Amino acid sequence: MTRDPIKVEDKRHWANRDVDPDEPAASGAAPDEPAAIDAAELDAMRARAEGAERKLREVQDGFLAARTELDRTRERLERDLDRKVSLRFGELVADLLETADDLDRAIDAGASIAAAAPIVAGVALARDRFLAALQRAGVTRVDPTGQPFDPNFAEAVGVAPVHDAAAVGTVVQVARAGYALGDRVIRHARVLVGRMFD
Repeated sequence: MTRDPIKVEDKRHWANRDVDPDEPAASGAAPDEPAAIDAAELDAMRARAEGAERKLREVQDGFLAARTELDRTRERLERDLDRKVSLRFGELVADLLETADDLDRAIDAGASIAAAAPIVAGVALARDRFLAALQRAGVTRVDPTGQPFDPNFAEAVGVAPVHDAAAVGTVVQVARAGYALGDRVIRHARVLVGRMFD
């Protein structure tokens, strides 16, 4: 049994054209020509386009100004936040430094007791680990011993007699260690300053 071949008819309008696609359609229509535009209408269109471009530039300038102001505000807020965090961290560390002082006092008190040597060694180890952790966080111990007294870094709590004129006005003894966070002193050292007595 033979079947009739299947016939497919392509209904796309351009598929059945036997003409060059670059030539105008055979319907007799002329190729597209630009329509004549009135000069006044052309001037009005140009004026509207210039106005739209001017408005676009104004909007762009406003956007850039707003973005610049936003960047400045963000930078200012970040600086303020960093400063507040640094101040708060400094306050927290200053509170914790009392613990380091307690450990120092325990070491000093136990140093003269031979039987307490293992405990003193353990306390010294704990203190050293505590100070190392502070140092990793940017906190450094200030020891102005032998340096000229500077009220920016130390607080004079007394005077100590010295026999050398060169030692007058220098820090002779540190009564309590001072600490700095970066370049900011978070706790002044308490010191004795050298003075000659007659």
